[in-house]
Amino acid sequence: MKTLVFRKKHDHREEILFISNQIRRHTLIAGRLVQVEDGLRPISIAVMLSRERKDWTLEGRSLDEHEVSRRWPDRISE
Repeated sequence: MKTLVFRKKHDHREEILFISNQIRRHTLIAGRLVQVEDGLRPISIAVMLSRERKDWTLEGRSLDEHEVSRRWPDRISE
């Protein structure tokens, strides 16, 4: 299964949005995982991404699930 990865950075806060068959948002402050949100609604996320499109960056391509866990192991395991 493929996963799209979006990032949003502002000062020392970073959000990583993983979109596949479910949507999960990880919030990091100063590089430490502080919050994980599961079960986000697709239409809400689509509206948010379209409104804030200049703030979010796509990680370049869709990633396989094993690639996501390899690139961000400490961020998705908690």
